[in-house]
Amino acid sequence: MTTYTATSRRTSALRRGFTLPELATAIGLALAIAAIMMTLLQQQVTFHRIVKAQRFLVDDAPQINNTITQILSRADAYRIHSNLSDAVSGANAVTDGGRVLVLGFLNPDGSRDRGIISFESDNGKDVLAYYNMNSSATFSEAGNPDWLISRQVSDA
Repeated sequence: MTTYTATSRRTSALRRGFTLPELATAIGLALAIAAIMMTLLQQQVTFHRIVKAQRFLVDDAPQINNTITQILSRADAYRIHSNLSDAVSGANAVTDGGRVLVLGFLNPDGSRDRGIISFESDNGKDVLAYYNMNSSATFSEAGNPDWLISRQVSDA
């Protein structure tokens, strides 16, 4: 028969749990694993960004290029403006750094049509828009774009 004394109970109670070096080792391992996981997550985010950019270059950029090339090949004259309001008013044409291209088209009957290609923000998202205007319309009647060339262009 075994008898327990108060001293033996205290000794066994003190021996339960982990020592300070054991806890430090466990925390160190957890931090190392967390650092490795953060590095892997950052690599995956970077890889996703590269794949997304490549997908745009392979799929969308050639179609956008074809569309803009067809529009520009029909144009007889053009002006570059910094913003849509300058283009609409016909003021402050620039030679570089413009975000709006005003195009003039000569029709077979001698009349002129105009178009605007504009890189602008639509509901907080950058878009490449096209405005088609006939010869009787004024630039102030441009309103909303007739169609969007792309919703995926950034910093055009």
